[in-house]
Amino acid sequence: MKNREISWTNIYSLQLLPAVVLWVLTPLLEARTTIVASMAVGVVWIVVSIFLSKLYKGCGTIGWVVGWALAVSGVLWLGLALLHLPFVPMVLFQAPFMALLTYLFEQRNIQPPFCQQCVIKRGGIWERNLLGDYTRLEAYNIIRILLFGALIVAAVAWALFLWGIDTQSRLGRYFYLFFPAALCVALILFETIRRWLLEMTIHPSGKGLKLAMNGEEGMDDFLGIIRIIVIGQEKIFLIEHQSNKEIWNSGSGLDIPIQYYYSKHYLSQKEIAQQTSQVIKKELNIEYLNVKHLNSVISENRLRHIDHYILFLSDKDIPKMDRYPGRWYTVEEIARLNREHRLHPLFRECYARLCTVVNAARTYRMSGERRYPIRGYKPAFTLRHLQEMNIEFDDPIWLYVSRHNEDRLLGRIDLWFQKLLRKHHSSTCCDA
Repeated sequence: MKNREISWTNIYSLQLLPAVVLWVLTPLLEARTTIVASMAVGVVWIVVSIFLSKLYKGCGTIGWVVGWALAVSGVLWLGLALLHLPFVPMVLFQAPFMALLTYLFEQRNIQPPFCQQCVIKRGGIWERNLLGDYTRLEAYNIIRILLFGALIVAAVAWALFLWGIDTQSRLGRYFYLFFPAALCVALILFETIRRWLLEMTIHPSGKGLKLAMNGEEGMDDFLGIIRIIVIGQEKIFLIEHQSNKEIWNSGSGLDIPIQYYYSKHYLSQKEIAQQTSQVIKKELNIEYLNVKHLNSVISENRLRHIDHYILFLSDKDIPKMDRYPGRWYTVEEIARLNREHRLHPLFRECYARLCTVVNAARTYRMSGERRYPIRGYKPAFTLRHLQEMNIEFDDPIWLYVSRHNEDRLLGRIDLWFQKLLRKHHSSTCCDA
């Protein structure tokens, strides 16, 4: 696999620089200039963050957070200026807003629009790790650090402001301007050093990634992983997966029982499906298979694959799973285990995708219109409908519809434009 060199596009904390520059230059600028610069730079930086995620395939979330913080705080300052109120330090608005946006992103899964497109095209964090791309995980780590840093800056700034410290004093100038700027610079240096150490650890000789899976080393240019979810009698079979030493597969928790690794040669999607059937027949000795393809994730150089399949077992074949040290779990039990963080991260990502696709397909049509006239009604997720659904689970249209439908304001606007322009989504499958 080609080595991902360190560059400005994958040092994500560099997206804090506009805020740092404004904080440092504030003592030299007039109040009106600061307000206009904050709003203008904020809007431009939001666009830049989208540009980074699409063109350079990096994470623009931090830039998106910084851009909105600058733009919104500029609008608030403008409101204070129109009311002829005293000019307050910019960090009083920016730091809490950064903390709010990073909290919603990290804890409430409220993300920028380009995040969904990123997941659709490149997979989740743990899927990317197995493909050799750990940058998304690093972005989440930096976002988490930014959340705590923003909370600290907001608490200190508001405490000093309520205490009566103004921006003209030495103490106020330091904590309102240079203290947050210094923390941002420290975060940039921390991420740069960390990325460099990771590169040296993973690519010490520049020859690419080496994995040790199934006890065998030397999986070179081609690596594929077939993962099979086993479903029977409204339950999913899971086993306990212990954490490995490899950075790419270090998660632990309940996971699917059947995984197959292949290397040394490239397989097409048809060959992968055939290989999946052979693996199931070899593992479980089942003659008639009921298998559906769930999703595929492919690395940027298209040499590494992760493929998820669903195997539906008949009642007579269920006892064949006794050979594995696990048990069957209901949907309710899996939901509880997920809340308790007892699921393997890779299975958690895959299962969340499955639930999202099924719920979207059963609730909405491909156009985003509701299937049922009852507003707000969403059918409960059950496993028995999976075999009956006449959809392709890997069709990205369902992930799009899950966030863009007539139950959401932007979804209704989008549907209106589609009707106006007679635009239809292209898809590779028929409707559910």
